[in-house]
Amino acid sequence: MTDENKDGKSNSDASGSKSEDAKNKTVKMTMDEALANLEQEKILSKDKDSLIGDLTSQLKEANDFISGQRKSKLITEILARSSFKMDELVGKTEEELTSIRATLDQAMLPHVNSARCGVMAVDLSDREKGLTVGDLSKVTAQKRKAAQGAA
Repeated sequence: MTDENKDGKSNSDASGSKSEDAKNKTVKMTMDEALANLEQEKILSKDKDSLIGDLTSQLKEANDFISGQRKSKLITEILARSSFKMDELVGKTEEELTSIRATLDQAMLPHVNSARCGVMAVDLSDREKGLTVGDLSKVTAQKRKAAQGAA
């Protein structure tokens, strides 16, 4: 004779049902834990994404600052050695400024005993400075006569 429960099921069926209920509870607990962990991971992921965004913006600012320093150094070197104007150089990229500086490095510098050795980037011609060939020049003689006549 087989053992039957009140429900009319045999004991072998009841023990199988109890193990299935236990498995279902374990699976349900595991799924609940997984869903809770998933929410925590989403929160951590959002935190890390915001941290990465902040660090990326700080890195960009630092790179812009360093690039600005390099550009200003190149512009200073170029202005001292050429007739470029500041407005022309400010809009150029760092690579273009490096190229200009390299070109200036290849240019021949004036000799120490040349007449214009002192200042390399001056655009003044001799006439603007008031220099002439010598005292015997026609322009100097006319200036002297005009100065003597006015006095």
